[in-house]
Amino acid sequence: MKKASLIGLALALLLAISTGVFAESKVLLYTSVPLELATNFADEFMKANRGTKVEVFRAGSTDVVNKIWAEAEAGGVRADVIWLADAASYYAFKDKGLLYPYKSPEAELVPAAIKDADGYFAGARMINMVIGINTNSIKKGSEPKTWDDLLKFGPRAAMADPLYSGSNFTVAAAFVGKDKGWSWYQKAREAGIQVLRGNSDVSRGLAAGEFAACMVLDYMIYDLQKSGAPVDFVWPTDGAVSIPSPVAIIKGSKNIEASKAFVDFTLSKKGQELLVKDGVIPVRPDVAPPKGMPTADKIKMIPVPFQWAADNASTIRETFEKIMHQ
Repeated sequence: MKKASLIGLALALLLAISTGVFAESKVLLYTSVPLELATNFADEFMKANRGTKVEVFRAGSTDVVNKIWAEAEAGGVRADVIWLADAASYYAFKDKGLLYPYKSPEAELVPAAIKDADGYFAGARMINMVIGINTNSIKKGSEPKTWDDLLKFGPRAAMADPLYSGSNFTVAAAFVGKDKGWSWYQKAREAGIQVLRGNSDVSRGLAAGEFAACMVLDYMIYDLQKSGAPVDFVWPTDGAVSIPSPVAIIKGSKNIEASKAFVDFTLSKKGQELLVKDGVIPVRPDVAPPKGMPTADKIKMIPVPFQWAADNASTIRETFEKIMHQ
């Protein structure tokens, strides 16, 4: 009898293993979120979700988007979840059937304007393109107040490259979509504004005094201020460019339940509070923004035509390259 019980227990264990009861779930995250922030966030998720591992692949938005398209063409996207600054790309991914619809219960408090009505993606962090300044180079009271003011600094000003940076691609779409056409970029070329690869490069150069002013993401300046860097930023009077940095699940993911849990955590109050610690404005109205920062609804924004940007992405990037790189 005892032997039969042992045999039965062994069979039950084998069945449990074969059905995945003891198998560790894994979420492969493709993201443009800065690596340290992304890995710290993943660690917090794993603490709250024992038995689920998150593997992070991080690159600039454009590189990640190209990777997704290449993998889709080759037979299937390897990622389970994507979290990028190039919000327009999600419209293209949805149109091509690459996303899995999931209306997270945590998304109920996310404003309708920054989430897909069909549940394919939801804004997960509000990052804003603002004017950064080096406080050793620019005296208080003489800060640039508009995007045109930034041009006056010529080669002492910098911005990231829309060919690499999803957030700067969004800026280009916003500037063009606001009927400014390409004149701002043509003036930037004539003025000698420097174009660096990513926003991390721009923010580091600003902190080091290589530039007096720049186009940069707000939370990066917030983070540098915590380390004592001589930097600050200005909300442009003609409007910041706000990017909701959506999170979405890839259709065909073999880890749907774990991916849902990651999306839930990202949009949850706890997840948003973690982002606030890194200077990120939350998407939930029940989470207070970083000290000294406005809530999302108080920011003057330049409208971004995301669907138009998705439909014209190649043209936008080709035009920028002709103006700024040739």
